[in-house]
Formats: sequence, structure tokens, C-alpha cells
Amino acid sequence: MHELNVRTYVRHKGEPGVWFFSLDCNSRAAVWGARTMYHLPYYNADIDLKQEGQTIDYRLRRRDQPAAEFHSSWTIGEPLPVSQPASLEFFLTERYCLYSEYGESLYRARIHHQPWPLRSANLSSFSSTMIEALGLKAPGGDPLLHYAEEISVDIWALKKIGDFLEK
Repeated sequence: MHELNVRTYVRHKGEPGVWFFSLDCNSRAAVWGARTMYHLPYYNADIDLKQEGQTIDYRLRRRDQPAAEFHSSWTIGEPLPVSQPASLEFFLTERYCLYSEYGESLYRARIHHQPWPLRSANLSSFSSTMIEALGLKAPGGDPLLHYAEEISVDIWALKKIGDFLEK
């Protein structure tokens, strides 16, 4: 199973977490489960990942609407030190809550994982419409890359934590 997400970093009453704008996945069962159980904006996608040595080519085409595509190639670099609390790497990867909404309510699920074993990565090519598909303007500049192998993630049940006052 492969995934790609577009997310931002949020706090609710001081509790840091992630807010997903979209998650694309090539497993219909995972898409259904995440939409149903966690109210996450999952989309069905065709994803092709090819790896030759340290070079990865990753292609995605969303099967659902709004249409979106992603293609990138990169080379895996050297291992990075374990991220420390004041570092950008820690800020980006060590989040232990996800937030979602359903109807007029806000939800949170706690998650747990070991620290990501990050490596540097060097970008070879990149094209994406993932952010534009959300009706947002893509940021300028080069993407920031980190690489990590898959790690196990535990997730707890979703809990309602409040209501939205306005949409």
C-alpha cells in the first residue's frame, strides 16, 4: 500500500497535530476505512513506485474527484541524526495527533510511532497538482525532502473534542 498526503501542522488548545487536506492511497479498503472511521479526506489513486538502487520514481494519478497528479524522482541520501525537539525535522515528523471534522464537529485521534529514521534525499524531478486540486496556490521554491522507510504507527479511536462555531 502506498500513500501521499497534503497536510498542515496545527494546534488545538496547545496540542500539536496534523490536519490533512488530502490523502491519496492505492488501497480501496484503506480509503474506505479512513473515510468511515476517521473522517479523513482519503482518495482512491493509482500509485506506481519503482526503486533502482537508491533512486525512487513515484507516480500518482487520483481516480476520484477533484483530479490530481504527482510525479517525483529522488535519490536517497545519508542517514540524518535523530531529530531533536527544537529542530525542523522534529516539528515536521513528531506529531502524535491527527485532527478531522465531520458535520459541525471537530475530532482528534492520538497516534504513536517511534521517531522517524530520517535520511537526506536529493530531488531529480518533480511535478504536482495536489495542492492546486484543493483550490490553493502551490508554494514557490524547491520542495524540502526527507526520506524514511516505513514504520509502524498505532492509532487510537477518534474522539469528538468540540464543535465548529463557523465554517
